[in-house]
Amino acid sequence: MLKSILMVWVLAQNLALTQEAYEDYLGYRSVDEGVMSAELAAAIDRPELADRRFVTMMPRSGPQVGLRLVEGDASGYVPMQRVGWSAIELLVQDPEQLETELAGSAFTHLQGPDFLTEQKNILAMQVTGPNRELFYLTHMIDPSKSFLRPQPSPEPVGHTFIMVMGSPDLEASLNFWRQYFDTNVVGPIPYRIGVLSDAYDLPEDTLHPLALVSMLDGYGIEIDQYPEQASEVPAPEGERGGVILVSLSVDPEGLKAPLPWRLPFTSATGALEGGVITLPSGAPLEIAFTSPILPAAAD
Repeated sequence: MLKSILMVWVLAQNLALTQEAYEDYLGYRSVDEGVMSAELAAAIDRPELADRRFVTMMPRSGPQVGLRLVEGDASGYVPMQRVGWSAIELLVQDPEQLETELAGSAFTHLQGPDFLTEQKNILAMQVTGPNRELFYLTHMIDPSKSFLRPQPSPEPVGHTFIMVMGSPDLEASLNFWRQYFDTNVVGPIPYRIGVLSDAYDLPEDTLHPLALVSMLDGYGIEIDQYPEQASEVPAPEGERGGVILVSLSVDPEGLKAPLPWRLPFTSATGALEGGVITLPSGAPLEIAFTSPILPAAAD
């Protein structure tokens, strides 16, 4: 069973400047730092990131979902031009006020704030960060009326509650989640995604199929069907950027089948604690089990 989003890993061309921007404009705080292991870098097809520094940042209060900034190189990354992880959706209190506060900062306004539903329950704005990482800044007027029912945050800019992914084959992506996880899926439904249409010079009223994979604690993964001209992952050198990995909390009791691990995490006693898998889109996903799967007893 899918529980929650734990961490979003973002490539930072300038770690110090990105950290400062997240502190000053998102109100996030640094909680730890370290280096990416060679094993993890290889498992996500980014061996060049082995031993690169990272800083983990969290909202000052409310649900604690990390944004982990990993030191990277200069990149020609363009949001939504490639399948895989594409956007970080944060709960915020006032998108209109944020638009004013972000003016002249390292964040670039793209679209909004606009209401996303006829019921006018969701007000959202899209911006890019210092490394062209894409953010959806979303205010739920009444979370109880939404499908996910996310836990509100007391912060002006709160936690990541949805991760957005682009897929070359939406049905194949959904089948993967249904095959391995006990979860609810809404869609596919046709939906206007303005930033996606802009990325491919499509008419503003273009409808893109999307679906939402729900998690138990008010989190979700939005999967968008991308146009045929979207590039594959992993990206070639010089175009790598944005979100490079997402970490989820998973209750192993809800697994329907053994997962196809690229890198399993095992304890000294042989218990399986999670690991890294590759999704059908080519995007890597890290899983942390809420309780370990103990090795089978010998006969």
